[in-house]
Amino acid sequence: MNELNASRIIQNAVEYTRPRWSQYDISWKNIDTEFILRGYEQQGFQFFKMKPILENLSILSIDCLGTILYNRTHKQKYDRQFAGSLTSQFYKELQEGLYGIEGKKLFEAINTALSQKNIKFGSTFWKLIYYLLQTCFFLKQKHSSSFAKYLLSKYGSFIGTPDMTENVFLNISETEWETFLQKVKPWQELKGIGPNVFDFIIGDVIEAPFARNSYKFDDSNQHFFKVTGISQLLKPFDRETTSSFLKNLNLNFTLRQINKGIYTYCSETEGENYGFCRRPNKCQNCNVYSICDRIL
Repeated sequence: MNELNASRIIQNAVEYTRPRWSQYDISWKNIDTEFILRGYEQQGFQFFKMKPILENLSILSIDCLGTILYNRTHKQKYDRQFAGSLTSQFYKELQEGLYGIEGKKLFEAINTALSQKNIKFGSTFWKLIYYLLQTCFFLKQKHSSSFAKYLLSKYGSFIGTPDMTENVFLNISETEWETFLQKVKPWQELKGIGPNVFDFIIGDVIEAPFARNSYKFDDSNQHFFKVTGISQLLKPFDRETTSSFLKNLNLNFTLRQINKGIYTYCSETEGENYGFCRRPNKCQNCNVYSICDRIL
């Protein structure tokens, strides 16, 4: 593998999937809902497919989900025996109404979702749900049930402006944003959220151009680089080296666009329409088959 071929392979992936990833953009006004859906779509869990279920039960909000643990003393750490299945103590108590009407609705939502064959739950589903409830409880208790207000508060505290406004925040520079992330690490107070996922939450906000070079070093991106052989050019093979390499290719895309183009090209979630780099039969139909190392 060499840099020229790597550039062509990446360019193909991003161009080919543009019709799909261009639909990922979100608005700042919806960031609280997107925080729920994007923040906990991890480890193979297709949270977006639970959206209509939660909406139908009127609990797709930080306030509603945050109310569940607000109603009752709860364990601070996830315990698989306590909350690792619908038959565990926690979910029995949800079903019985000990955590309020919102808790009963969450039990119903998960029970409904588990019966649907089209939803993938991944290996850490139960832990992610518990983390989600803990974080929503924290945001309800400390930040008026709003991730947006949490973010404004954290950034305002960082620069010494307690009354940070949305307008000022959304017009900060890339450098200011990166400095904030490096020094404050705002994901640390949010259970289950790390730097990769935090970037994923913010990266597609239309009104936040400062995040256009955010980069989520997710499983799909890592898989793509390994299968194509591009990872051989990335030493060490980590988020910082990879994002720097991609920037230096000077492709006609932002780093975030490259990121989601690669994700779309070979993720399991988008496998029905794309799914390249995952299966030999798909691989053979790839436009850059001849220059790829194809380490399947």
